[in-house]
Amino acid sequence: MHQCSICDNNKEKGIFIYHLFVCEVCEKKLLNTEPEDPNYRFFVNKLKKLHQQAINS
Repeated sequence: MHQCSICDNNKEKGIFIYHLFVCEVCEKKLLNTEPEDPNYRFFVNKLKKLHQQAINS
């Protein structure tokens, strides 16, 4: 089990982007969210962790 970096729930299935785990449910939501969607900013803020980890690597 891994903790999803988006929803913070423990899930078995998902993807790793560098060291961030994204569960299948959040991956689908992320891929289907348009920039005009109010949730778009939420995903951008969550994925900022990815940028921070890349800098620290």
